[in-house]
Amino acid sequence: STSSFFSSIKMRCFTILFLFSAIVAVALASNVEEVISQVVEIHRLRPQTGSAGYTVPQLDCLSWRLAVETNNLQNWKLVPKECTNYVGHYMLGKQYRRDCEYVAKQAIEYAKALKLGGDGKDVWVFDIDETTLSNLPYYARSDVAFGAIAYNNKV
Repeated sequence: STSSFFSSIKMRCFTILFLFSAIVAVALASNVEEVISQVVEIHRLRPQTGSAGYTVPQLDCLSWRLAVETNNLQNWKLVPKECTNYVGHYMLGKQYRRDCEYVAKQAIEYAKALKLGGDGKDVWVFDIDETTLSNLPYYARSDVAFGAIAYNNKV
């Protein structure tokens, strides 16, 4: 009789614990969008945050930029309209400056590592014909929209 009493208490405790777990699970599931937005900030490069198909904002623009930078997207003419803000924030933000500084540093390291003949006949040609040192002022103009508006050579 004592054993059946303890079995009954165990069963009731299990039932209460199960119901409590179910209530907690439902409460947490109702907050899923808030949790997903927090995860998005941490994992920007994940294509989706879960099987429900919640997409990461700006993912397409990150992918577009990567494709352009790696020359996997060729013959493109315009920045996609939905990426205008993304490109603008990149070019006006700290990352663009860091990227430019890194490229310049690598060019300097390359130049320092060259083995010169020592006879004074070595020449370094720095050709900037038809090249600007920075396109940033042009791309920041409202009539260009960071490359989302087609170039107008008549202006």
